[in-house]
Amino acid sequence: MSFVPANIFLYFFLLILGISGFFFAAIWPQAVGFYAFIVFASAGGFGTAFYIFYTKRYRKQLVCQVGSDCNAVINSRYSIFLGIALEYWGMFYYAVIAVSYGALIFAPFFFNGIFLAGLLLASAGAFLFSLYLLFAQAFLLRQWCIWCILSAMLSIVIFIVSLTGVGFAVAFLTEIATVIELVRVLGFVFGIGGATAVLFLFHKFLNNRDIDESEARSVKGISELIWFGLFLTLLGQFALFAADAGAPEFPAIFFIQTTALFIATISGAVLMIIFAPFLSAIPFNEEERSRTHPSLNSLRKPMFIVGSVALSSWYFAFIIGYATGYGPAVLFVVYALTLAMAVAAAVLWEKKIDA
Repeated sequence: MSFVPANIFLYFFLLILGISGFFFAAIWPQAVGFYAFIVFASAGGFGTAFYIFYTKRYRKQLVCQVGSDCNAVINSRYSIFLGIALEYWGMFYYAVIAVSYGALIFAPFFFNGIFLAGLLLASAGAFLFSLYLLFAQAFLLRQWCIWCILSAMLSIVIFIVSLTGVGFAVAFLTEIATVIELVRVLGFVFGIGGATAVLFLFHKFLNNRDIDESEARSVKGISELIWFGLFLTLLGQFALFAADAGAPEFPAIFFIQTTALFIATISGAVLMIIFAPFLSAIPFNEEERSRTHPSLNSLRKPMFIVGSVALSSWYFAFIIGYATGYGPAVLFVVYALTLAMAVAAAVLWEKKIDA
């Protein structure tokens, strides 16, 4: 994949870094576990903000692989607040949050409730500002920046997780748990529905062994519903996690379910950022394969595999919510088998195209 810019691999590193802290909170559902989660999310956010600063400082192009113009977003009038570029605000905010929660891990006795309240207010402000920036990208600029979306996502995660340390916030989330569950279910509807629709469209478009630009745009349009669904699902997932103060009724289910959603997130991002821009150029018949660059030929099988992982993870994450009474080992084995069968089916389908 020599045609994939190196900074895309940095993007996925920061994405994985930012969400990996969840496993500390899931395995260690105490204040320290939540603080570690926030530190990891802050580290991913700081890295994202710093990279945007680096590209602007040295006049480099910020690469977006989704057909949008990242540079138009980070240089727009919405990229400045109170006369200061947002990347500076971002680096400052994430650094303060990381250092503060890191200090709470190692020396909690030095800090009081006022300090925690201040951190919560800061994360609440960043949360609201992130929503505003997402709105600006969607409806004002009509351009998406994957780096800005990553930063916004991590900012939202930090805010939700920080609520676990505030008693009244946990009580409020508990009171509206039914509403949160409805939001999560709605997210699954959009996510699974969109992923299934993409599968059927993809199958239909491959009837003539070719996908043109208009068909690729159709797939991309429906894929946006999947990301909306993923946002709602993860928002509900983390809000319920905060409402339960990190101790859900069925911890094994919650842990494996969230893991499946993370894998759906990462595989979906790979599809969107690496494969989607080349969908209409990837050859699906022998004639095109013979006159297409080998790098594009090499994309076909990985695309099928990653797509199968994303789709099966969505379905598994939804179904497992009703599989109470099973331990983590059993659930993990079932998930591994589900992924294995999905990948095997994808490989067979990809081979059948040339048959």
